[in-house]
Amino acid sequence: MLEGVLGLSVPLVRVEPAARCRIVGRLNRFVVRVSLDGVLRDVHINNTGKLVDVLVPGREGLCIETRTGRLGLRLFSVWYNGGFAVLDTNLQEKAFALAVDKGLIPWLRGCRVASRSPRVGRHRLDLELDCPMGRVLVETKSAVLVDNGGLALYPDTVSLRGREHVRLLSSLADKGYNVALVFIAAFPGARGFRPYEGGDPEMPGLVAEAFKRGVIVRSVGLEYSVGSRAVSMYNPDLPVIIPGVGVIGGEGSLHC
Repeated sequence: MLEGVLGLSVPLVRVEPAARCRIVGRLNRFVVRVSLDGVLRDVHINNTGKLVDVLVPGREGLCIETRTGRLGLRLFSVWYNGGFAVLDTNLQEKAFALAVDKGLIPWLRGCRVASRSPRVGRHRLDLELDCPMGRVLVETKSAVLVDNGGLALYPDTVSLRGREHVRLLSSLADKGYNVALVFIAAFPGARGFRPYEGGDPEMPGLVAEAFKRGVIVRSVGLEYSVGSRAVSMYNPDLPVIIPGVGVIGGEGSLHC
């Protein structure tokens, strides 16, 4: 059963928008053209997904100032699925890490962030957690695409890097490591998550194999709340639908 929205949103990372804008179009992987008070402006984006259904011309966006790079502004949020989605992958990861430290993730209760960007051979993952079960290596993936049933999807295009990460987690699980693959449904109202064969036909099978080999597979729901001016979590355990496996998780409840 898909439960999804809990009607409760916990602020995690306060973000004060520097500017509201309207999307004009994406120029390349890292640059989006927007209209600021009728003036065209190129701004940075750090989410390398295609985001075709998200970066729609005319849609409202929110930018923050950046201290690095030549553009000065980064597009971090866009109106999508009835609210503001969080495009900025750094903010997604930061919010998830804070939720872990605050004990808001029931399936990671008692865990704390031990390090960021832990190195595993020639690879870097997102987080290393210190948990009652021992150390847990975590890779997060941004899911900012919704299907007709309200499910978050990843990826929205073929992702060789994503495939490599999932295979790495499977191999680490084989070696006895505790590893987790967390899909961040970064828009309001997601009812669950599923790996998207329309984006990458290999991904559903890779995720199913990873789960069968011992990788923890979960999803959390994040959004940007204009009221609290913060990246907020509305569900810490969205149902994950994996072909050939079934539904995992979905017992989300927020304890403030």
